[in-house]
Amino acid sequence: MTNGDNKQPRIETATASVPQRRTLSLPSWLDGRTIAVLTGLVSIAAMVQTSHSRLSDDIHRLRDEMSAMRTELRQEFRAEIGGLRHELHGQIGGLGQELRGEIASLRNELTAKIEKLDERLRRVEIDVAAIRTHLIGFDVRPHDDQPQHEPS
Repeated sequence: MTNGDNKQPRIETATASVPQRRTLSLPSWLDGRTIAVLTGLVSIAAMVQTSHSRLSDDIHRLRDEMSAMRTELRQEFRAEIGGLRHELHGQIGGLGQELRGEIASLRNELTAKIEKLDERLRRVEIDVAAIRTHLIGFDVRPHDDQPQHEPS
C-alpha cells in the first residue's frame, strides 16, 4: 500500500481532539418581530395582573369600609332606638296621667248630670204619684158591655 492509496486507514495523531462547540442557532420563526410581539404580550399580561391585583385590593378595601359603615350605622340606630324607646316610655306615662285626669273629670261631670237626672226623675215620680192619687176612683175605661166607637 502506497502512500497515495486512499484505502489506507488514516492514522490519528497523538493530539487530543477538542470537541467542537455547537453554535446555538434560533429557529427561523423566532426573529426580532416575534420576540417583540412576545415581549409585548408579556408586558400586557403583567399590566393586566397588576391592574387585577389593584382592583382586588380596592374591592377588599371597599368591602372593609362598607362593613365598618354598616357596623357604625347599626350602633347609631341602636342608640337612636334606645333613646326613642325611653322618650316614648316617658310620653306614654304622661299620656296615661293625662287620660286618668280626663277620665276623672268626665266621671265627675257625668256623675253630676246623672244626679240632676235622678232628681228630675224623682220629681216626675212624685208628680205622677200625686196625679194617681187624685184619679183614684175615676175610671175612664169603658166597660166590657158598652160598645166601642171607632174613631173616624
